Amino acid sequence: MDDRSHSAAEAPLISVLMANFNGEAHLRAAMQSVLAQTHAALELILSDDGSQDQSIAIVQEIMANDDRVRLIRSDAPSGPAGARNRALEAARGSWVAIVDSDDIIHPERLTLMLSAAKSLQADMVADDLIFFAQDLSENPRTLFQDLDLVQPEMIDAQALIAGRLPGGRDVALGYVKPLIRREAIGDIRYNPVLRVDEDHDFYLRLLLSGARFTLIPDAMYLYRRHAASLSHRFSVAKLQPMIAVQKALVDALPADRADLRPALLRRIKTHEQHLHYAQLIDALKARQAFAALGLLLRYPASWAMLARTLKERSLRKRQQPAATQKRMKIILCASGAMTGAVCPGFNVVQVPDAPVSGWTRSAAAIWANLARMSCEYDLDIIAVGRAGSFALGLVPVLRSARVVDEYEDSHIGPREATADLPPRASNYARSL
Repeated sequence: MDDRSHSAAEAPLISVLMANFNGEAHLRAAMQSVLAQTHAALELILSDDGSQDQSIAIVQEIMANDDRVRLIRSDAPSGPAGARNRALEAARGSWVAIVDSDDIIHPERLTLMLSAAKSLQADMVADDLIFFAQDLSENPRTLFQDLDLVQPEMIDAQALIAGRLPGGRDVALGYVKPLIRREAIGDIRYNPVLRVDEDHDFYLRLLLSGARFTLIPDAMYLYRRHAASLSHRFSVAKLQPMIAVQKALVDALPADRADLRPALLRRIKTHEQHLHYAQLIDALKARQAFAALGLLLRYPASWAMLARTLKERSLRKRQQPAATQKRMKIILCASGAMTGAVCPGFNVVQVPDAPVSGWTRSAAAIWANLARMSCEYDLDIIAVGRAGSFALGLVPVLRSARVVDEYEDSHIGPREATADLPPRASNYARSL
């Protein structure tokens, strides 16, 4: 499914906004995944937030080969909200998409999301996220894996605040990265005082302004978790402004949206519990025993959070990746196309048919398993047909890949299946 042959008049310009701060480790992969989109009528606005590493050199190298890349530089860090606002001010597209500088998107993501937005008459359309990390204790999965979505779901302000969708509670909808109609954004901007939760706050104000927000079941955004992930860990400095912004929103609710007040207050209470826990951790790190004990006595919920943290830390120590990963050869193919007996030496992974347009039923468990395999093994992949080729775009890390149109003995016979695939540069090759 490719929009590259369409004229500019047929394919609307999409502005992809990418904020970056010292993201050299993963920046190239993130940018290349955007520039490889089948919807080629796009601009990638890289808003650098005062990086001191090699980020600018990487961006300039890519710019030299693709004039769709635009660079906006800031001398000093202002946070992700400020960086995104600068990119948003410069955006020329009729649609806007947010991609973080350490993440990866499927090559067909923007094409399919735009199709879904038009079909559903949505101002905002989001897909599922596939979490992956080198730290296997993070348990690769998708954000909406437990929901088993069959069809699109509307997200209104109540659902966003409460994190409730059919089949699930406490769903962190602020993580999603929607495609947004530029007209729906208007003069709304990210709140620059927020270092985390800025997405949730932005989406909520868009909904309150009348935007129509829809979630599709497909997972096409690969969300990388690592030690430097801003939203991965809370701190006192990040939580205090978040709570203040939410309290101000409660006070400013119009009379006709008083129904949102209980959900907002519950969310504030949850973040206050996180704040108390962050204060406890600070006290423990500073070896302030009496202060830490006082916080534990005053806020009993911190006991459970501390126990969970210690358990997770112990699990991470036991699941550190091996210095050298074992290799695994896999075939990605449509369901029922072949079995492992046909291709000895390969693990056959059957995947759903690729979407034609719009959306398809969730296959979250399959994509999460592929993410786990890619983080645990050094993968050599043969992707068979349209289904295999589409699935290949959802493998975050691999060693080598080859795509064949159809399964035939002449393409993948027993003799070839038992031979190692040679390592080579590939458009799909990525590294943690």
